[in-house]
Amino acid sequence: MTVSKPRIDRDSLPPNVTNLSRWPTIDLTLLDENDADRVARRIQAVRAYIEGQPVGILSKQAGMPRQEVYRLAKRCMKLHPDGRIWGFRALLPACRITPYVRTATIDGSRPSQQGGAAGALTMLFDRYPTIQKAVDSLFLKKVKEHVVQESRMPVKTIHKYFIEKCKEAGLTARHYPLNMNHRGRRALSSYLKRLFKSNLKQAIKARHGEDAARALASREAGPDSIVTRPFERVEFDGHRIDAVFTIDLPNPYGGIQRLVLDRLWLLAIIDVKTRAILGYTLVLNPEYNAEDVLRCVKHALTPWSPMTLTIPGLKYTKGSGLPSGVYAECAWALWDELWFDNAKANLADAVRSNLSRVVGCAINAGPVKTPQRRPFIERLFQTLEENGFHRLPSTTGSGPDDPRRDDPEAAALRWNISYQHLVELTDVLIARYNAEPHTGLGNRSPLEMLEYFIVNEGCEFRAVPEQKRQDLALLHIRVVRCIRGDVTQGKCPYVEFEGVRYYNEVLRHSPDLVGEHLSLLVDPDDLRCVTAYLEDGREFGVLTAHGLWGRTPHTLTVRKAINKLRARKLIFYTDNEDPILVYMDFLNRQAATSKLARGQSAKLHTELQAVPPTQPTSSIADVTESNPPASSRTVYTPAMRKTRLD
Repeated sequence: MTVSKPRIDRDSLPPNVTNLSRWPTIDLTLLDENDADRVARRIQAVRAYIEGQPVGILSKQAGMPRQEVYRLAKRCMKLHPDGRIWGFRALLPACRITPYVRTATIDGSRPSQQGGAAGALTMLFDRYPTIQKAVDSLFLKKVKEHVVQESRMPVKTIHKYFIEKCKEAGLTARHYPLNMNHRGRRALSSYLKRLFKSNLKQAIKARHGEDAARALASREAGPDSIVTRPFERVEFDGHRIDAVFTIDLPNPYGGIQRLVLDRLWLLAIIDVKTRAILGYTLVLNPEYNAEDVLRCVKHALTPWSPMTLTIPGLKYTKGSGLPSGVYAECAWALWDELWFDNAKANLADAVRSNLSRVVGCAINAGPVKTPQRRPFIERLFQTLEENGFHRLPSTTGSGPDDPRRDDPEAAALRWNISYQHLVELTDVLIARYNAEPHTGLGNRSPLEMLEYFIVNEGCEFRAVPEQKRQDLALLHIRVVRCIRGDVTQGKCPYVEFEGVRYYNEVLRHSPDLVGEHLSLLVDPDDLRCVTAYLEDGREFGVLTAHGLWGRTPHTLTVRKAINKLRARKLIFYTDNEDPILVYMDFLNRQAATSKLARGQSAKLHTELQAVPPTQPTSSIADVTESNPPASSRTVYTPAMRKTRLD
């Protein structure tokens, strides 16, 4: 007895199914005339059925029996692999909405017979699921522990393994696939393609690596929040410059020696909305650290001014510059959110605490190894390389195979392409980048885009309070030290920081404070003096480093390097010798054979020149997120033009 299949009940269909406007449709213009007419009649019949018209009437209008209307409507409501219903797509001629299932066996001898094996591999896997599991494990790298597997096994190798498994299962030359000319290799290849699409994430990871899988996952996570105004979000990153530069250092045997530096780092901060570069810094060390990150942040906050250029013919483009030096509204401006990667320097406690305390911004490091989330800063470095550094004779090119790479170290020495040249060239390139039209901004330049928001939209930005600008405590660190000393043995009270004693006259004559604690506010750019506070927050005064440590300017990095070399017995100095000069002499001697020493020596020269010859400042309180007084801000109208800092 044949049991009739139940008809669909259109009155009980859910609203999301009966809403025909959401059904996937068909473009009839892509079909030939006969198929288009046939599909149109089918669509008309199904549409009328779902809208509630009597089946008898609509079947006559469409010219098809009532059972055909029920069948077509049922096909349309089947679930498609893309997660939606088939909709009108199921009405195409020869459209199969269920996979083909083979029922006939294919055993027996098939000498030189072509075709006739459709669905045979699926039937084989249904009979022998262990073979399918083995093939899937090889393709998707579902390996067991302590089993080494080929990184990306080709289909040819998987097919050999597949044949071995078939023989182990007892199949002979009279069974599929061993009775086929190619032993089922084409069917297996098609199956692996379907397996790739149905297990996309796992297949990408197995066949193309974790980076590709991570990038795919980040794109599937959807777009991040939309940025609507300048200084809402900025991106930070570091990039090794694709060029080699030289530096002149004192020769320990007299005169000057010209040496090649290791490749340098360029750190930069870019505004997402306007693509304007807010600040940058160059790093001479092989890797950049937390202090370098904070120096870049400080450069982005402080007003920019053009350099005095020494390279003949090099000059700033008219209207170029950094926003902090072009628009008064951008000087000392703070941003709301900073995006960077998971580098250790970025995640250092000093960076996080200072960004939160001084800038008052949120920090977003994002998933590990996902530079795709910061497309603007990544693209910026490519632009700077192509427009500037790759055009130098000493460029290393974009890779070892780049034809522009032609003995860059010899070219740097031959043409004397020095570090000072890099400093000037970088400043001009970045200033010019901000003034050139950008296709992503409707052919406006980043500075023009910024001007539009300031003048036409009336944008105002948070800024560092005026009373904090003269002494921006962005790089300062706080440490707590115990007061040592013993007057019975002639030791005056002191505190120690990084191997050096600090004191002042008040502390020297306060033996009652021995055992108490002082909070020290340290400027890592100048360790000659520190500012001390008592435990209750009262300022105690400025403490000076002992001996010659308190005379020659030096940074925290230099102090640590000297202490490290002294602990390893590589340098020696007495109380009458300046440890900074001893260290510089050591670097100059090492520079002849070590690129690291050349970079450190160049950095030390640069840092010493940057330190002002004044005594340290008085108390520096923490800067908190705040807005400048309303009276200090300029209220713009659309008719007003931009104001420039001279």
